[in-house]
Amino acid sequence: MSSFSLAVPIVIGVTIAVQTAIVGASSASAPPLAVSLALMLGGVLVGGLWAAGFGHWDAVGGVVLRWWWLPLGIAGWVIVAALGWSAARLGVASALTMVVAAQLVAGLVLDAFGDGSVSLRSVVGVLLVVAGVVAMQSG
Repeated sequence: MSSFSLAVPIVIGVTIAVQTAIVGASSASAPPLAVSLALMLGGVLVGGLWAAGFGHWDAVGGVVLRWWWLPLGIAGWVIVAALGWSAARLGVASALTMVVAAQLVAGLVLDAFGDGSVSLRSVVGVLLVVAGVVAMQSG
């Protein structure tokens, strides 16, 4: 495994934590959905520049033709807002730990019903993260 393959998820994780903290703090003066929409508009601007600069509008159009693009876009907008809302009430670490634990449990279920790639190691790993959530909330 390359160091780049390890660095990308680490950078993404740090970025999500910082974004969550900023949305949480900004939600004191604006509704979380408004903050999330502003962030998405920034993403649309940068994404539009990327698509124009590299000529990938056809790929964007191909995704827009699929049925799931709109509900997943709505989910992304709500997820960012909900992360900020939760972080403002629970703290960034607690909110993200709960989100990650829920993602991992859902991932195990999806894997079990998908390609069946659930192993004892993956179940134990998820249980450890869930135990971490319980430990963080019981203190």
